[in-house]
Amino acid sequence: MFLELYRNDNIVAGNSVRCCVDEKDCYDGFSVCGYTGDSVEHVAGCRRQLASFLDIDEASVVQCRQTHSSSVFVADAATITAGNEPFGYDAIVTNLKNVAIGINTADCVPILIFDKRAGIIGAVHAGWRGALAGIAVNALEKMMELGAGKDGMGVYFGPSIGECCFEVGNEVASQFPDEFVIHRAGEKPHVNLAAFVAQQLVDWGVNRERIVMNGNCTRCDARRYFSARALGVESGRVFTFIMMR
Repeated sequence: MFLELYRNDNIVAGNSVRCCVDEKDCYDGFSVCGYTGDSVEHVAGCRRQLASFLDIDEASVVQCRQTHSSSVFVADAATITAGNEPFGYDAIVTNLKNVAIGINTADCVPILIFDKRAGIIGAVHAGWRGALAGIAVNALEKMMELGAGKDGMGVYFGPSIGECCFEVGNEVASQFPDEFVIHRAGEKPHVNLAAFVAQQLVDWGVNRERIVMNGNCTRCDARRYFSARALGVESGRVFTFIMMR
């Protein structure tokens, strides 16, 4: 149900896996995303499972209604309430303990960031639009405003569509540096979106050795992960989360 990416004395981070029976059923499996057509009952049940896994109450699971923006939501005691999903944000940062922040993806790149020393965490949803607009760097800047430091940043990339499957039109490919665009005879261009975002983080100042890439392609393994390319936009989502104790 959940794959842990990282755990120590005070941080737990991970992503959900589908655990589906019918991989062709676009909502079969674990998903806490309530705005892509899934039933209210299914989403609520999955949310309860996640809260139980993390040993927190449901109100302490914080997610936004994502819109492929470059905006970052700062979760503090005054802005989180039970069932509240702020609209128009594609990253969340916080210094709150026992609050799980996370983002929903179905091919886009999920990124978790933490500074253990400062006690600041972040979760980022980077589709190609958000990536080009600098959503990941914007999240880092917000974390810095809360007291994080460049030297202490650790980064984990969750599962996303790989360059093997991320086929785009020339109008999209032309917006990326050539080093992240793959051209194959008889095919449209392919983009390595995760590598592009990772390079943005390195250019900003994150130590490359502190960036861990998942490497799994969601489109290739639609039984394990939800994929919009495989199942359609109206489908479940992978939830990638991080929390401090």
